Amino acid sequence: MSTSTEQQWWVIYRETVIRFEIVAVEPPPGDDAAFDERCAQLEADGLGAYVIAAPDADTAGDIVGRAWVEAFLSDPQRLAAADAHLATLNRPIK
Repeated sequence: MSTSTEQQWWVIYRETVIRFEIVAVEPPPGDDAAFDERCAQLEADGLGAYVIAAPDADTAGDIVGRAWVEAFLSDPQRLAAADAHLATLNRPIK
């Protein structure tokens, strides 16, 4: 009988209209109080978290990065918002 080598990871990220940045990959908090505290800290810092089952932190980060790109590219509204944002950056200065 084989055992699973996957564990849960929190992939902490920062997201804007045009950018997704993984800022940390960490094991989940150990108890309810730590969970609540970490969630409050993430919210206060403007960060989000994906919970991913993976064999290691690097793999968890890779999974989340690929998932974000796929979701971004398949959502016309997100692409339109990114295009609009980029257009504002490319306006000539008067």
